[in-house]
Amino acid sequence: MRARGTLKTRLAVVAALLVTLFVGRLWGASGRWEFARALRAAAVRGDLLEARASLLGARVSLCNADLGEVSQHLEDSRRFVGRAGTRLASAGLKNELLRLEFAAFSAEIDDAQASAARLARGADRVSRVHGPALPAKTSEKP
Repeated sequence: MRARGTLKTRLAVVAALLVTLFVGRLWGASGRWEFARALRAAAVRGDLLEARASLLGARVSLCNADLGEVSQHLEDSRRFVGRAGTRLASAGLKNELLRLEFAAFSAEIDDAQASAARLARGADRVSRVHGPALPAKTSEKP
C-alpha cells in the first residue's frame, strides 16, 4: 500500500511539472508573437523609408534635369515599395496606417514619373526649336 501512495504522489508531481512547463511555455510565447509582429511592421516601415528616400532623390535629380538619375531613383523606389508590399501581404499585418502609406507611394512614384516625362518632352521641344536651352543630362551609373 505504501508503494502505491508513493506512485500516486510521484505521478501528481510529474503532472504538476508538465502543467507548469506548458503554462510557462505559453506565457513566454505570447510576448514573442507580439515582438515578431512588431519586427515585421518595422521591416515594412524600413522598406517604405528607403522608397521615400529614393523618391526624394528622384525629385532632386528632376530639379537638376538629370533624367538618367531620375529613372534610376524611381526604379529603386518601385523595388522598395514592391518589397514592402510583399512583406505587408505575407505578414498579415492589420496596421491600417502602413497600408495607407503603402498605397500612397504608387501615386507619388507615378507623379514623379509624369513630371520627368513632361521635362523630357519640354526639353525635346525647346531643343528642336531653339537649340539646347535646358541641359538635360542622362547620366549612367556603372
